[in-house]
Amino acid sequence: MKPPLKYSLYSILYHAGEKGIWEYEIYSLLKSAYNQRALVKVREILIELKTKAWTDEVETILYNDELVRKYKLQSRHNSFIEYMLPNTVELLAEVGVDAKAL
Repeated sequence: MKPPLKYSLYSILYHAGEKGIWEYEIYSLLKSAYNQRALVKVREILIELKTKAWTDEVETILYNDELVRKYKLQSRHNSFIEYMLPNTVELLAEVGVDAKAL
């Protein structure tokens, strides 16, 4: 069974670590597992996480008149992710993402 989108997103941010990950990279990693309607919420979730001080914007660029952001999970939340989602590698494998490649 496919995990909820938020769990996949948290797992990707967790494994991306300090270097962070671009929004478009997240979309491309998840597009084979989730339908387009679900993926529309990725940006909303990322902005919500930033607003709630869970993520930091590592970099922002303007591409074709649209802001594209690179996010990283704040390290203080790593232990919470490990507690709540102890199987992030397996969770990502269920949606076709290799955690080691992040």
